[in-house]
Amino acid sequence: MPLRVVLVDNEPRFRATARRALEAEGVEVLAEVGSGASALASVQDWYPDAVLIDIRMPWIDGVEVARRMRGKVGETVVILISTLDVDHGRLLADGVAAGYIRKDELSLAAIDELLA
Repeated sequence: MPLRVVLVDNEPRFRATARRALEAEGVEVLAEVGSGASALASVQDWYPDAVLIDIRMPWIDGVEVARRMRGKVGETVVILISTLDVDHGRLLADGVAAGYIRKDELSLAAIDELLA
């Protein structure tokens, strides 16, 4: 069964590129949304395996979404994504998300590594 994800980023161009790349690797992108509020609603609708969410978004950012979801949506895990350096991203993810992946390193292998 393929990995099922919701992709969250406020930049439509990035979402489209990431979706194509992930789907080419066999990931099922259930939804792609542009805000933290939409992410929370989408997770309740789809119950994905993972939410890939940008750290930096207006209003409700990725870290806040991860905090709100923690332990509330079945088996869904949150993975933060951004262009931040790895150490800074991991620091933000620590304690609120399954981990951090730089946007330019987003792949099924990187996701699987965090889910293992």
